[in-house]
Amino acid sequence: GVLTNDAVVYAHAVVSTNRVKELFQTVHWADDVPEAKPKPDGLLLCCQELGLDPKRVVYIGDSPTDGSAAKSAGCCSTAVTSGANSAPALVNTSVDP
Repeated sequence: GVLTNDAVVYAHAVVSTNRVKELFQTVHWADDVPEAKPKPDGLLLCCQELGLDPKRVVYIGDSPTDGSAAKSAGCCSTAVTSGANSAPALVNTSVDP
């Protein structure tokens, strides 16, 4: 699944442009849940729709809020440096040991 705090139209455009849309069964954004990341609501919604136990999910993100959301949802997390955040910022807040 895809979860973003950006507009869902942007998320759909990114996965379509990169020709990976068919790999994702669910796409959500901040307005789909009561509270956006760093709260776990969006991740828990994706897990529920996909029939996944959050404890068996690895969430890949590019911001500290992604790591916080994953931890709050009970997911493992890892980070990529393709976004606006530096590796040290991501390591200190997003990546599980």
